[in-house]
Amino acid sequence: MVEVEDKIIEVLKELERWEGRRAKVKSRLENDAADGSELERIDEQITHYRSLLQDMKKKLSPADVSRTIARSGNQ
Repeated sequence: MVEVEDKIIEVLKELERWEGRRAKVKSRLENDAADGSELERIDEQITHYRSLLQDMKKKLSPADVSRTIARSGNQ
């Protein structure tokens, strides 16, 4: 299960990266310095990674999920 846990941690990192990018683009949109379609593409990526994460979590036992959450907070 460690392999799946490692992949989940990678997906969590990527999701955080996209959410950070969304915040930056929203800020630029408020200043009319960004295109709304960019935000739509970012939201599509966030939706994709959230769905992927849910699918991956289904493969883990509750104990594995707890361990993965603990590991992801330590990195």
